[in-house]
Amino acid sequence: MKKPELLLPAGSRAALEGAIEGGADAVYMGSSKFNARMRAENFSHEDMRSAIRLSKAYGIKTYITLNTRLYDTELREALSLCSDLYEAGADALIVADMGIAALIKKHIPDLELHASTQLSGHSVSDASALFDAGFSRMVCHREIREDALFDLCSRSPIEIEMFIHGAYCVSFSGQCLMSAVMGGRSGNRGECAQPCRQPYIKEGCKAGGKDYPISLKDMCLAGHIRDIMKTGVASLKIEGRQKSAEYVFGVARIYRRLIDEERNATADEIEYLRSIFSRDGFSDGYFTGDLRSMRGVRTYEDYLKMDKSKFEGLKRKEPVDITLKAKSGEKAAFTIASKHKSYTAVGETVTAAGNIAPISEEGALKNSSRLGSTPFILGSFRFETDGNASLTLSAVNALRREACEGILDTLRKKISLKNETAVKGKKPKREKTVYTAEFLSAQQITPLCEEFFDKIYLPYGYHNEKYHISLPPYLPDSESDKVFECIRNKSVLCHTTGQMARASRVAKEVAGSLRLNIFNSACAEYFAGFSPAFLTVSPEMKRAQIRDLSSPAPIACTVYGRLPLMLLARCAISDGDCKKKNKKELCASSVTDRHGVRFQLYGMGDCTNVIYNSVPIYMADKTDELKKAGITHFHFIFTDESAEECERIIKAYMDHTPPAEGENIRRIN
Repeated sequence: MKKPELLLPAGSRAALEGAIEGGADAVYMGSSKFNARMRAENFSHEDMRSAIRLSKAYGIKTYITLNTRLYDTELREALSLCSDLYEAGADALIVADMGIAALIKKHIPDLELHASTQLSGHSVSDASALFDAGFSRMVCHREIREDALFDLCSRSPIEIEMFIHGAYCVSFSGQCLMSAVMGGRSGNRGECAQPCRQPYIKEGCKAGGKDYPISLKDMCLAGHIRDIMKTGVASLKIEGRQKSAEYVFGVARIYRRLIDEERNATADEIEYLRSIFSRDGFSDGYFTGDLRSMRGVRTYEDYLKMDKSKFEGLKRKEPVDITLKAKSGEKAAFTIASKHKSYTAVGETVTAAGNIAPISEEGALKNSSRLGSTPFILGSFRFETDGNASLTLSAVNALRREACEGILDTLRKKISLKNETAVKGKKPKREKTVYTAEFLSAQQITPLCEEFFDKIYLPYGYHNEKYHISLPPYLPDSESDKVFECIRNKSVLCHTTGQMARASRVAKEVAGSLRLNIFNSACAEYFAGFSPAFLTVSPEMKRAQIRDLSSPAPIACTVYGRLPLMLLARCAISDGDCKKKNKKELCASSVTDRHGVRFQLYGMGDCTNVIYNSVPIYMADKTDELKKAGITHFHFIFTDESAEECERIIKAYMDHTPPAEGENIRRIN
């Protein structure tokens, strides 16, 4: 079995040292901007250069997180940061925005790109589309099962990286709007407030019975390492850029041992991992397919059992071989070589010793091995001399310092950026407003709906020939061939990069949903390459930002409906123990937060769940303002509305009716 890479989080300098000491093959870390863990300590520009230097001295690869969605006003600064990271010697960027990815490949083509799990890649179709876009690796979803991992790794054109330890996001990564909508802290922008960790009352619970229906235990796949290694996965990733150095070091050394010994963890090793950090124990539910007993929160008992020993700092030294060449009449040379890199410093021409004593091997060794505060320790020493060389010890010291600096140097040539964020296309002008809608059920659709809307989408599995198809947001490879054959010559609404790419080759017409997370013009331009009927911008965008968006494809805006806040692979309605037999029926429930706010929860035919916002977007009285902002495609989302309510809403938009006084709604500002 080929050993996969062990990839550790480094949210601070101390955590980086913990990762190195624990045996990381690679680390991932974020700069002070544009990364999905803005609450981590992170690294300034100079600190990042130092961190990359330190990592490279130990032969450890550095992947820098640029895994947030970016607005147009941020693209120039973000690309400049990418240039700096390339110059500093970063091995790859972990990217979540297809816009900045396209710009990086255009202007910094030698910088390797890894697709963040925030890009919602989970299938061979996604991996293939990302390969075409210039990515070399995809971080797959945490929800992947063992059999699906085998299939994905065997068929993917790019490397697959997977999480094996740390916190589960209950929602598919990149498909969570809950923190942004509830508190204004965007998970897509690195500021998640973790509302999933709060108590909720789930419909059907005893009166007043609070629970944690959408808070999951931490992942631990230490008991499956041998099987994981057989899949051919390229990298095993530990979650935790907000965790301490103690956590990183402790987890790293266990997984280092398991990978090197090609074995699964013992019960004692898993208990030790639990003592470092857990939420009422661990779960491997997604990997094994047993979705029961996955819920968990951090308890006081977890804290009491916590291993509180301190990480004592980086003590590991990298052995190096040193060769000092000192022969009269030739230039002095000092070579330092680790197993990762070598460097030779060349000095002045050595003169014959004459009446003074030539440099001795003892003196040469003593001064050559003074590696002090460097990451190195002497492994072997070779002294090449003719026995008559006059080389001062101060000259040896200077050569040693130059050689050490040379082997530590990671800098690359500076990239020159010009017109780096220019986007070719502008929004096409349209005189007619286009109205589109998603419904959960055909029973909601009345003749007025059919008359008013230019396109109507129903979820795959609930559609009929009369209406268009919304693909499942999560589409496993085991289902994809059947689904894509079904949509041949039909119009479909797509939710991932891979769906857009594959559907564009077989469907009559494709369109992009809000799940694509389009925040900027470069991202819109990328997806416009699939010739979509329209692209729906992120509901996190403001009117002015949408107005200034450039796109060769028509841009749609969600002007009515409850936003899908979370997409769950594990059914919160059945608590992971689904007995549903009729896949044609929607399951309905709700969760209510501690403030009494109720969120509708629907179970789809594939047993995934969608949590919808408590209040709908309502812009019936603001449509003229939306049109002035250049928005001509108005998209509606209908969830729990009856057919009569759907008609009432349509009439309100036809008549530009303001909301009723005191009605709870959400606005596009």
